[in-house]
Amino acid sequence: MGSSTTTRILVGMVAVLVVASEALGQSPAAAPRRSIELISGGVYTATNNNHRTVFVVTPEGIILGDPINADFSRWLKAELATRFKVPVEYVVYSHHHWDHASGGDVFADTARFVGHANMLSHLALPPASTTLSQIVGEFAEVAKLDANRNGVVERAEAPATVPFDAYDANRDGRLSGAEVMRGPVSFVRPPDITYKDTHQIRLGGKRVEVSWVGEMNHSLDSSYIAFPDDGVLFLVDFVSFRRLPNREMDYELGRFEQWMTAIRNAEKLAAGFRHVATGHGPVGTVKDITAWRVYFEKLRTAVAAGIARKQTLEQMQRDITMAEYSHWDGFDWVPLNVLGMYHFLTDSK
Repeated sequence: MGSSTTTRILVGMVAVLVVASEALGQSPAAAPRRSIELISGGVYTATNNNHRTVFVVTPEGIILGDPINADFSRWLKAELATRFKVPVEYVVYSHHHWDHASGGDVFADTARFVGHANMLSHLALPPASTTLSQIVGEFAEVAKLDANRNGVVERAEAPATVPFDAYDANRDGRLSGAEVMRGPVSFVRPPDITYKDTHQIRLGGKRVEVSWVGEMNHSLDSSYIAFPDDGVLFLVDFVSFRRLPNREMDYELGRFEQWMTAIRNAEKLAAGFRHVATGHGPVGTVKDITAWRVYFEKLRTAVAAGIARKQTLEQMQRDITMAEYSHWDGFDWVPLNVLGMYHFLTDSK
């Protein structure tokens, strides 16, 4: 294995573990950075370190986007009670991923939970016969923690940065192939209201309109969440602002063209909104969605040109710098983005 390949694997592993530990409130290194800020009208944004959610306050209660994690949700619930003195009546999931959807149980005493119908299949355990060796993609590095090769990952084999309990669905202290393949979603409360194409919530004179993003690589249950009465649109993970796509861009899941279609559709939808908030990065506008799309188009052009010149992946990772994006967060992920785009362009050939 070459040194550049080893570096990519290590960087990918660290990124997975850091995001997981932060999202689930398991990093003791520093107190989380949290805030609540008004966006427009009755719509506010709340942040937990690098994660963002959105909520609307009405006289009859609050409609909240992603709960992010249990520790953040407990803090947010107390803040909402103090500031607005009305309960959370609905929690609307952007998608099932643990770093956005964990912690909903905190609001279960008052709230109903809304998500796309595909969220239920994402949260379901794969067949019990699933082995660690079958796992590819984001959770493959967790599967490799089985040091004694007994077919399960034991708690003692996992570093503290792995959100072990979030994987451990049956709480037996061991992670089976099925539990690892599903991902660390044990703290994600399933939706009790599901929809297929669109869904509207009305509460206290406000509307929240939820619509399916469609099939794409990041997840099959992503939603556009719109607050039309206050001109705010909320998008999570498949669009981010002034931040590079995370790591390898989920290339192992394919569906790149569907992802681009989702981004273009977000542009069209956002043209009717004054503000666009995303799960990561600052609150922006439709122009920020356009900038995100253009990054992908430039990256694809550069990688396609490298392939046409018969460059190796390592040569492209060296030569494609995307230097004009050096002011974006995650700029050190450029080599991993090149890796992802390379696979998007070659895996189906």
